[in-house]
Amino acid sequence: MQIISGKYQRRSIKYPKNRLFRPTKSVVREAVFSIIGERIIDATFLDLCSGSGAVGLEADSRGAATVFCVDKDTAYLKQNKDLLQADIQVVRSDACRFLKKTPQTFDIIYFDPVWADLDTYKNGLNTIFSRQLLNNNSILIVEHDKTLFLDQIIAQPVTRQYKYGNSLISIIF
Repeated sequence: MQIISGKYQRRSIKYPKNRLFRPTKSVVREAVFSIIGERIIDATFLDLCSGSGAVGLEADSRGAATVFCVDKDTAYLKQNKDLLQADIQVVRSDACRFLKKTPQTFDIIYFDPVWADLDTYKNGLNTIFSRQLLNNNSILIVEHDKTLFLDQIIAQPVTRQYKYGNSLISIIF
């Protein structure tokens, strides 16, 4: 797996090769950053449930001012940060616990929990909105299975959705 664009373009990153790990496909990352566009420049970016850190590292590569990568297991995330000498904040935490405690607000949040973990989707999204963790004119991007309907677990309307195989990208402005 490689970083697509920016200062780390074409640099490889490490990720576990087991079947339980589902890295965000490059076509999905490319689409997400196409949607974000110039908003990434100098943005405060949160990559929740970041796994290997591919999305957060892509954000740093493309010009985000501050990138937080949050995951329970940060082994690959730390390796990739060191490998690229990336300027990201690695936080070892459960996503919902992080959201409940962080004093930080964000311009862009990318949220991609384990697809079967509906409680993390529901609790995480509701915490983002109840704690007002998004800045004005911000964007929330949620990657999920195409069978999950976000309008059934959150009150906020989904602005746009994009389908990539089994992945659905929901955008909330």
